[in-house]
Order: sequence, then C-alpha cells, then structure tokens
Amino acid sequence: MRTPSFMRLTALALIFSAGFFGRADAFEYRQIDDWAVSCNNGYGCTISFNPPAGQSGRADIAAIQWHRTIDSNAPLTLSLPSPPGFAEKGDAKGEFSISVDGADVFSVRVSQIVRNNASGTLGVSQPGEMIRLFRRMADGKQATVSYSGGLGEFSASIMLTGLLDSARFIDVYQGREGRSDAIVAPGNITPPEKANVWSIDLYEELPQSILRNLSDENSFCYTDEAHLEQADAFGFKGKSTTIIVLPCGASGAYNQPYQIYVGRDQDFHRSEFPNFGTDGITVLDTVYNVNFDLKNMKLSSTYLGRGLGDCGLAHYWRIDPEASGNPLVLTHERAKNACDGNDAGAENWPLIWQAKDLPVLKTDSQ
Repeated sequence: MRTPSFMRLTALALIFSAGFFGRADAFEYRQIDDWAVSCNNGYGCTISFNPPAGQSGRADIAAIQWHRTIDSNAPLTLSLPSPPGFAEKGDAKGEFSISVDGADVFSVRVSQIVRNNASGTLGVSQPGEMIRLFRRMADGKQATVSYSGGLGEFSASIMLTGLLDSARFIDVYQGREGRSDAIVAPGNITPPEKANVWSIDLYEELPQSILRNLSDENSFCYTDEAHLEQADAFGFKGKSTTIIVLPCGASGAYNQPYQIYVGRDQDFHRSEFPNFGTDGITVLDTVYNVNFDLKNMKLSSTYLGRGLGDCGLAHYWRIDPEASGNPLVLTHERAKNACDGNDAGAENWPLIWQAKDLPVLKTDSQ
C-alpha cells in the first residue's frame, strides 16, 4: 500500500516544510478547540494547529501539523513551517525544539535533517519518538515550538487543548478503535495486513491502462502529475474489482471534474456514474467534487453553481463491493437552481429523485 507525499520518510519521521502538506480539498473536517482535523478521500488525515485569529503568536513557527495515513501501523509524522530565511541546505548552527508545560521534550539539530527529494521535505528519522512526543503533547496544556541558530531565534507558544480529541477522532475515522496501532488507548486487536483504500499522488502508482489516458497531453482528461497529487485521487479495493477515482483535467474555480475506472491487476477500463435524467436512469462520464465514505460504502459528487455552495447538483451512490462491473448504484439526487444565498451545502438542497426502495431521506448522513 502506498503512502502520500508527506509520509514518504522511513519509520517515524519529523518533517520540516515551507508549506502545508495536506490537501486543499478535505472530505472530512472537524474543528476541535484550537486544532483542525482534515481527512482526504484516501483516509489520510492531518491535525493542524488552528487557533482563533490573533492567538497564535508567531504563526511562522507555530503552525505545526501531525499526519497519518490509514495504512496499518502507519507512522505518525510531524511537520513544522520553517522560520523566515531558512535554507533547505541546512543551518549547521540551527536547532528545533519543543517543550511541554515548561519541560523540554524534543529537539533536533538542523545538521541531522536530511532532504528527501521524492517528497520535497526536510526530515530526520526518529523511530518511536513521534508517537511519544505526540502523547506527551496530548497530555499537556501548552507547548513552545522554538528554533535557534544562524538565522536568529524564533519561538511560539501553542495551546494543546483539543489535540487528544483530534487523535481520538482520527483513530475512529480510520477504523483503529481497539487496535494495537491506535494513537489513543491502543488495544489488543491486530491491524489488517493492508487497508483497502489509499491515496494516489504519482503516475507510477497507476496501471498503464489508465496512465496512457491521464498522461496523454492530447487526452480530454490530461492531468499532470503535480495536479494529480493535489486532486484527492484514491483507490478502493472491493471483493471482485478495484475502483480508482481520478481527476479529469484541471479544476475550475470551485469544481474539480473526476472519472472512475474499474478493473484488477493492470487491466482497467473507464466506467460511468449512474444519473437520473429525463429519460430515466442514464450515465455520466464525469462528475465533480467527489467524496468517498468507506464506513458506509457510499460515494457522492457535488457540482457547485458558485463557491458559496447555495446552488448546484449533487449525486449519491451506494458502492457494491462485490460487483464485477460498475459498482455504483444511484440512491438519490439533490439540486437547487436559485443561487440566492440560502441553503448552503448540498445536504440542504431539495431532493429531486430517490430510488423507490429507499426510506425517505432526511439527511445524507443516514
């Protein structure tokens, strides 16, 4: 099973970056006190320090993030924004440190940090250290993140309220409750050998039967590798086939088009999205802004009439993991034509079609 770009350091790695390693699009988002949790369609999750405006002190050093993929026994990693003027080649006199409630709990010299060209990160391998650091921070009230060295001295204090609950949310969301690889309250359940969902960031992670379409500059769905990494593409392994959902070209202002492929091993073909039209059930080649729900085996898409999210068209499908062909079964659709500033969010739009064998839907979380 592959790992996203921010996880490509061996073992448990401390990662320093100039930017945010999560995705712009998040399928799941929670604000828990001063921390925000976002998870993508491949069930990779990020915990970000996200306090109310004006309360973070030096934002250039305070914006720390924790990352974990859904892979069994996946490492927990930490990223820090570099202070102003930090050079990727390193600063022999520099050192990063973290203290919790006044006690020093972690430090690493810049001379120990090695650049990982594949992920574009600066990191140092620390087996076991990151999980211990996280638990120490989760049990604390306040941490101070500091840098000192040739660039000067920078530090920021951050509140830790909500960090423990953020980790607990990720354990539940990634299905680790009671498992030995849980961050919070690890149990005795052995994790499965592999997770059946994963993010797709690189061309090399795709079979040639798909790649020849995606990477062809003359193709309608041509998507360069840089955009693939940002577009929240993912794969899911069912009992009979594997489903791969990929971007179809560049995104617009607030709509990213996607296509779906179904197959096994190296043999994949493009499939379709069931749709209700004037002539009954038809199919669409492309939909927009997809969200994958692993627990409930659902897929949805939302075409936004504008960024506010008060109008557009939304489709909802059930996924049949045992299907040997198209695994999607259309359950209902919602739509709103009037972009009037009301009813933001597709779950608030009128229900325009529903499969006859379903109970009346009140919300799309049921």
